[in-house]
Amino acid sequence: MAEEARELLKTATTQLADHRPGAAASTANRALTLYLAAGDQEGAAEAIGVSVASYIRSGNIEMALTAARQALASAKKARNTRAEAAAMQAMAQARRAGGEADSAMAAARRAQGLLKELGESINQAKCLQLIATVQFEKGYWELCLKAVRQGIKALGEASTEEAQTLARELETLVAYAHHARGEEPPASSRRMEALQVVQELGKALEERSAEKFSEALTRLRTIGAFTGTDTSRAFAEELEKDPEGADSFLAMHMSHSDFALPGVDAGAMVAHDGYDGYHWSQLDFCCLRTFPSPLEKQTGSLSGNDGEELTWQQSMGQLTIYYQLRNGPVTEVPGGWTQDDITVEISKAKLRVSLGGQPLKFLTGEFLEDVWRKDSWWHVEQDEARLVIHLSKRESRTWPALWLGAQTTHSMSRNRAAFPWTKEQKDHAKGFYHGNQYDPVQEELPEESELEPIPAGAPEPEEDEPTPNGGYLRSTPGDFFAPPSERFICRPEDLCIGLTAEQDRKTITFQVHFERMTFLRFKHRMPLEKLFAADVWTSSLCIFLQGDKQNPILWGELAAPVLPYQTTWRLTSSEPMRRLQGDAAMFSPCLEIIIHKAPTAVGEWPEIFKQCVQAKLMVKSWERGQPRFEGLKGAITAKRAGYDLEEPDFWSLVDNYCHETMKKTGTSTAPRKLVVA
Repeated sequence: MAEEARELLKTATTQLADHRPGAAASTANRALTLYLAAGDQEGAAEAIGVSVASYIRSGNIEMALTAARQALASAKKARNTRAEAAAMQAMAQARRAGGEADSAMAAARRAQGLLKELGESINQAKCLQLIATVQFEKGYWELCLKAVRQGIKALGEASTEEAQTLARELETLVAYAHHARGEEPPASSRRMEALQVVQELGKALEERSAEKFSEALTRLRTIGAFTGTDTSRAFAEELEKDPEGADSFLAMHMSHSDFALPGVDAGAMVAHDGYDGYHWSQLDFCCLRTFPSPLEKQTGSLSGNDGEELTWQQSMGQLTIYYQLRNGPVTEVPGGWTQDDITVEISKAKLRVSLGGQPLKFLTGEFLEDVWRKDSWWHVEQDEARLVIHLSKRESRTWPALWLGAQTTHSMSRNRAAFPWTKEQKDHAKGFYHGNQYDPVQEELPEESELEPIPAGAPEPEEDEPTPNGGYLRSTPGDFFAPPSERFICRPEDLCIGLTAEQDRKTITFQVHFERMTFLRFKHRMPLEKLFAADVWTSSLCIFLQGDKQNPILWGELAAPVLPYQTTWRLTSSEPMRRLQGDAAMFSPCLEIIIHKAPTAVGEWPEIFKQCVQAKLMVKSWERGQPRFEGLKGAITAKRAGYDLEEPDFWSLVDNYCHETMKKTGTSTAPRKLVVA
């Protein structure tokens, strides 16, 4: 009987793989009957899993739920923990398929707890993967990453094919979640391998080599840990040089399914039939927080003589070092070192790390270029036994190496010989480059020339995270009257002098223009990645200054759909806007964002926006009446939100609130006198 049940279950699994869910459900139920008759609860639990999966695949969610409930009741009656865990796992899948996200996660957590007691690492990781994907779909990136980290930890050193598949899918989810938050994913070994193959994919596109492209794509599928953002960067240059030729090649040799995010519901994806040229995307929104370095320079690694190894990754404004901790004295924690055992000292030019009071030579050296200590941080990822050091660059550019000694010919070396200027040349340069014509004098800048320890701790996640369907999850109460964020740096009207929007058949280009002197003051005081941010959805756009998200520079509902993950941005200069600067002979800085139109929306749009709101721009203090710079024509200029008693708009918003409240309730919600009966 047991042998017959096993054969039936094997057949059901094959039928499910062959896309015959009806036949698979029928066969799995026959196997279930035999397992129950034989008293084999574990076999019955496995049969229930196949049965429930078959019902889900055929769209019969009610039958899937009924089968899972019956299996759960049977397992509890028999007091079989293994069967109960399998039934709860099946219940989680059925709940999720039925759109009951919270109930699905509750069932998955219960199953994961039981599987942890049983020591079943792979099924435990599957439960955590389900939790992570549901959190991802809801836009809870940090909770998604927490579940993924637990899943990777549960897998441990498991090396079976199933375990490797799970590890690949979990690390792919890590990459997507970090890119969704506008961050670069951690430089794990799998991630670095994936980026190397992505470079090969871009090179194969450039050469139009179908064989090399197919080989690289096959390898990429087996590695995971990459997103459409990575491939977009790899393809961008060739698509710009030869759009039609590159589009045609990509349409022939890959499809959107090559880049699907495992486990994520199709509702969180933008699907197209085939590759459809360059115009495809994984998610329906994109967060821009860092200016990416060239793909081949984004990551690096160094190895020591005694097996030590560190990896690092960078954007134009930031660089993050990862060091694997090992051989520490604390046996209770992975790697043997806790955060309390570690000291990290940073100056603008140097780094020194100590473990247990002893300097770590491998993490002691002189940086290739200067960093901001005040904007750098570090912490220990204890579960991964990994030290993470995050550095903010003083100059926004790519480093070809981490340490100065590794790139002695670097043109920006702080130790290079000085140019032999005369006194007259020095005086002229001082007046020209640090006077009103070019670069404002920087006063009270922190020197940070001496090594000083910095406390452990990563910054808090960004407030008001974007949701996949548009808008934000407000984490700060108060709406229009919310207090200023701790991240607040400046207002749009302190910096911005213009907004422009232009389109061609395939793209829309937005530019935010800045007053040069103010821009340079910020540029010399902080990494600009700490200041600028943008979020793009399929139907809307939000550009804002970090810490002032409730007062976007520009928010608009687009007239037609776009492809968020094809969006690029950069800091550049604008020739036409020089006339608005104090000296038209000097450059006019701007933030440029280029968005690609969806395939169904290619062509000239009558209007770029259905509706659009912009912030107040800078005041022309030198003109009579001090008018403000103009923004986009037709855009509504919003009142400034936030709790600020010195802001005139605050009191206007208070008046509006009281007026609307009285119309609804008959009172302004003022305190009433307490009457005691």
